[in-house]
Amino acid sequence: MRKRRLSLFLNHKLQQSKLSTLMVTCFIAFNLLLVSVIVWLAYQSFSAVTFTEISKARLALLNESTRRGFDFITGVTGTAYSLASNRELSSLLETKGAGRLTQIHQRREVSKILDHTVVVSEGITSVELYTDAFNGVAVTMADRIYPVDTIAGDSWFAALEHADAAWVPLRENESGQSLIGYAQRIFDSRGGTVAYVLIRLSRADIVRRFADMPMVLDGQVLLVDTAGNVVMQMGDDNLEVNSGEDLSSIHGASGIFPSISVSANFAAAGESEPVVDRAWIQEHVEHGEDGFEVVSAKPGGAQLVLYSRPAMLQWRLVQTIPVHTLLSPVRQAGWQVLGIAVLGLLFSAVLAYLFVWRIVRPLRQLIKRMRQLEKGDFNTRVQLSFTEEYAHLAYGFNHMASQLTELMERVKEESRAKREAQTGLLEAQIKPHFLYNTLDMIHWRALDYEAKDISRMIVQLSKLLRIGLSGGRLFIRVRDELEHARCYVSIQSERLPFSIDYQEQIDPRVRGCYIPKIILQPFIENAVMHGHPKEGKLRIQVDMRELEGIDPPSKIIICIRDNGQGLPEGWKLEETTGIGIRNVHQRIQLYCGMGYGIDICAGELGGVGVTITLPRIETEEQLNLWLGGENE
Repeated sequence: MRKRRLSLFLNHKLQQSKLSTLMVTCFIAFNLLLVSVIVWLAYQSFSAVTFTEISKARLALLNESTRRGFDFITGVTGTAYSLASNRELSSLLETKGAGRLTQIHQRREVSKILDHTVVVSEGITSVELYTDAFNGVAVTMADRIYPVDTIAGDSWFAALEHADAAWVPLRENESGQSLIGYAQRIFDSRGGTVAYVLIRLSRADIVRRFADMPMVLDGQVLLVDTAGNVVMQMGDDNLEVNSGEDLSSIHGASGIFPSISVSANFAAAGESEPVVDRAWIQEHVEHGEDGFEVVSAKPGGAQLVLYSRPAMLQWRLVQTIPVHTLLSPVRQAGWQVLGIAVLGLLFSAVLAYLFVWRIVRPLRQLIKRMRQLEKGDFNTRVQLSFTEEYAHLAYGFNHMASQLTELMERVKEESRAKREAQTGLLEAQIKPHFLYNTLDMIHWRALDYEAKDISRMIVQLSKLLRIGLSGGRLFIRVRDELEHARCYVSIQSERLPFSIDYQEQIDPRVRGCYIPKIILQPFIENAVMHGHPKEGKLRIQVDMRELEGIDPPSKIIICIRDNGQGLPEGWKLEETTGIGIRNVHQRIQLYCGMGYGIDICAGELGGVGVTITLPRIETEEQLNLWLGGENE
């Protein structure tokens, strides 16, 4: 019930709406939906493609940052190798057989070489030398030369027995700056190990390598070791170093490096928690490849996580960038595209209104002309439009108006003819009273003088007049019309010099039907007056039959033939000046319609043949339907 009410309400509103409003509204709604779908699909597609390309570009930048950031390894190994191959240093470390003062001098010289190396080498925290060459010499001043026993207990020291050099994990010294070191054996001239050089690197040294990298300008960058531990965190507008207590494995490029473990304590360091945890890092970096992935993070929304290829230390960088930050330019471009689409929609709406107005204008003109036609202005016309459909409508309207004009003129003419006929009948009804009385007196006087032939003629004339007048009725029955024709023939037979052979062949079914009165007498009169038969005897044959039909309905066909002289050459019904024939034809078409009337042609055996076509009217009700009550 509710749906029906809603449907009725919508139909009522639509019927009250203007066509232009509906067309413009539908056009705007369709364009709005189309533009929305296109903009949304374009934005999604463009965002996806742009996001992928930006992610690849960011990953390439992260790999480059990783490569550049860990370039210091080459410098560290080169520094260690230069110390190991320094002949002066090797000769200074050979103290066997030297005196105490000589060893002190040699130790000072070695210390100078180490200090000089720290000064000229960038990114190195300290250079330490572990040797037993100066164990017998008391230390007079602080230097970086220590006995081998100092490092002999470290877990990584055993690795140096299988390699000349190695990257080694270091415990933090008192300053808390040490993180990793590079140990190199120094050989004497006989090939024996005379010392171990240890180059220390601090967190600050490593962070400094990444300080100028553009990839730390947004998001968060994690320095991750081989085990997936976060060694340090960079980004978020600062560079911070995580403190670690335990060490885990760091495998060098040669695969002989021992392991270290770094446990990050972000809460103690006051840093924000990383977006990804150790398990995620280990899962994605175990194959040694680079890549990126979108990770959902509740506090900051979706994050793009990129992880680089491992560097020489098998360490790598992991960068997290908020997706909304990454797609901010795309979002701005999307708003710009949406603004352009809205402007285009408004512009198209204006164009649509102008177009619809131009389309609807002929309809409004047609409606205006129809209202004028309703008021009786049948001369109004519609100008042809620029489209075929409107041209057909305009032509149809103009044709209808022309037909209405012609119909009105025809109705006026028929009304005038009916009024004239009715006036003539009224005038004729006044005269018969005197005429009937006079004829009746002549009839009785003729009987007094025993003039029976005159009396018979008077009686026939009286019948002729009575049937002809018929009390003012327009239609009479077929039998009365036939009686009227016989009276006329009987009267004419008394006065003509030749005899008349009048015959009738009537279908019994049509004797009771109604036909217009006085339609036979004019043609019989023409045969009598103009026939002039060569045989000396005039033959007139009247046939009536019914022509059955459904659409059109049944008809009555009357055929009148004579053996007279026939029609003059070139005679036409439309050009005849005879009053009787034209009167019958006009009366039939006036009361019965244009599909009925008379047809006159030359007979097959001479004379004239007349065919009269009439509708079959059996009852008074049918007659009133044809005449609209005019026969009463």
